[in-house]
Amino acid sequence: MSVLITGATGFLGCRILGGLLAQETDAITVLGRGTPAELRERVEAALSGAGLLPTAPDALDRLRFVSADLTSPGLGLSETDRDHVTEDLTAVWHCAAYLNLQGDPVSLYRANVLGTREVLALADKAPAAHLLFISTAYVAGCRRTGHVMEDELTEEYGFQTYYEETKHTAERMIHSWARRTGRTATILRPSLLATDQPIPEGQPHQPLAVFARLVDDLVRVRTAEDEALVNLLSEDGFHGSALHFRVKGDPEGTLNLIQVDHAARAMVRAAASPPRTGVRTVHVTHPHNTTFDSAASAFEALYQGVNVTVTPTLAHPTPFEALAASHGADLLTFTMHRRTYDRTNLLRIAGDLPDPDPIDSAYLARALGCVMEPSPA
Repeated sequence: MSVLITGATGFLGCRILGGLLAQETDAITVLGRGTPAELRERVEAALSGAGLLPTAPDALDRLRFVSADLTSPGLGLSETDRDHVTEDLTAVWHCAAYLNLQGDPVSLYRANVLGTREVLALADKAPAAHLLFISTAYVAGCRRTGHVMEDELTEEYGFQTYYEETKHTAERMIHSWARRTGRTATILRPSLLATDQPIPEGQPHQPLAVFARLVDDLVRVRTAEDEALVNLLSEDGFHGSALHFRVKGDPEGTLNLIQVDHAARAMVRAAASPPRTGVRTVHVTHPHNTTFDSAASAFEALYQGVNVTVTPTLAHPTPFEALAASHGADLLTFTMHRRTYDRTNLLRIAGDLPDPDPIDSAYLARALGCVMEPSPA
């Protein structure tokens, strides 16, 4: 049995690789940027940072490293390389993706859509291989309410970010590929992945960091545009400054977050039970949503003296509130969610895996503390 994986240096990918290393596979081929030696170094560092570096001296000998690039035609592989990496493959894990919630959509499309097309072309050369594709539960887009079924794939509601749209397009591509080739595929849709464990310097950060750093940037940098806010924040730091501000959103809104280690374990289990035909989609989501109030409390714990209130309307915004609305408008739409996620397929294939622990404000404060500089004492 031989496995191929992309994105093994990523936050989720390295943990999936760690799970695969714990299994009895003959060989694991890692595709990624840089020379094989550079790729090996990055993969080993990612495994070490996640606490998954095998202790057995020969455990990593099952890994082979091949230079590849999602954004290059044919992944930048020669015909010899393509023959070599697809020999005796039983599974292709496509974990690599470009995550960016704001900015130019071109790079997202190039990596997440065209890159997936190139991975599918490579999988064509391995007819016995089961495809596993990491998507996102956020392909549900702008849908705010209801119970999202695992087999739903629609653009009826539109999308909040280009990232979601590229993952939706890639999923449709996989369905078309499976129908055309008669192949099987499992689409894995995690919600927002998180960890409350420290992440070593230079290692892949959690997706939550995208939100956290934008807020941090807003509070610590962009407020410099307003002299009054600078004076307010500089008097006592954040401690005791009693900075109260409102954000426009749903006071009863929720987010679905799941611990990355739990998600990776569930995904590796999913690979052990491929569908008999066609495409199976699995929501790798938490059974309980996290309230936005919990998220606000976590930010307040880090920025002591800052008080956040979510309100449906934002009448007469203060300069700070207007600044937050202007720079974080795209992200604030995530506070409008009340939707839940069907987990039927997840429970069917990983039903004996215990539910993850709740993600509450204390967990979020620890998780955010891993990626944000705490306020000064």
